[in-house]
Amino acid sequence: MDFLCARRGCSAEDHLKEFDYGSSRYGLGHVKRALLNLTAEQMAVLQKISVNWVNTKNPIYMFLSGSVVVDCIWDDSLCKHLDAISKSGAAERQGSAFYLPYTLLSEEVLENLPLPELSEEDYEIKRPYVVSLKGIAGEADVVEALASFFERASVFLGRRIAKVVRKVPYVPQLANKYTDRIDILLKGVDNSLIGFSYVDVTKTYHLGFTAAKNLLMYGLDYVVILHPYVDHDFHKGVGNRIKNRWDIAEVGYASVNLMEEEVHMYKLPRANRYLKMSLSAQKYSSLIRDYVETL
Repeated sequence: MDFLCARRGCSAEDHLKEFDYGSSRYGLGHVKRALLNLTAEQMAVLQKISVNWVNTKNPIYMFLSGSVVVDCIWDDSLCKHLDAISKSGAAERQGSAFYLPYTLLSEEVLENLPLPELSEEDYEIKRPYVVSLKGIAGEADVVEALASFFERASVFLGRRIAKVVRKVPYVPQLANKYTDRIDILLKGVDNSLIGFSYVDVTKTYHLGFTAAKNLLMYGLDYVVILHPYVDHDFHKGVGNRIKNRWDIAEVGYASVNLMEEEVHMYKLPRANRYLKMSLSAQKYSSLIRDYVETL
């Protein structure tokens, strides 16, 4: 498997091929057995990678599956840990690059590691993970471009995608509770729902935080805010503001650069805790799932 398409451009087919490779070569059973050979410090490195808390000069790429590639052009402490992790069989090395499969970074694996709980205030997002989307530049509309790419790649964050819905205009079952549009809705083959809210921050002062909170209250399993690319400092600041807000801390955040055919993932989404806390979110979640089946 060639993991370095990220340097020159990963097509939708590359993303699907990587997902299949990671699933077959690094299943959960294999990864969990390999973790037995890691030290607590090496496990902590995986935790930091999963929350974008990585202090390195080396470029970091991500596949749509959630797998991460760290290209160790410069030797540092992170690369030394990754070398040990790859030798354990939990990851893979290809030249200067280290491939960490999405299964290794999954919530199912990390939540069972003997690690201290990481407070949101204890870390700062320093850099994004670059997701290459070769061929996306042909579309002028960001939402349409991403939706089309998702349809071709048919994977996102550890799951296959069964259906992609664009710009959901109205959910009859939610009536007047549907106040903020879901710009892209992904339904996984596991019946999970992932919603994207796109806000063009070059045309408004709003950052999309209220919309993201509403998408969480709709009962979607995962929510991501998308902005067009402005500059790194702006997006880093937004990502850190999201992680520090209790009401939307699990929301993911990314910027989209159609010209460069890249998405910069500053913050990965986490499971929507409102589904455990709110009866209305549970109800709306069921209604939206039923509605998606009719589309």
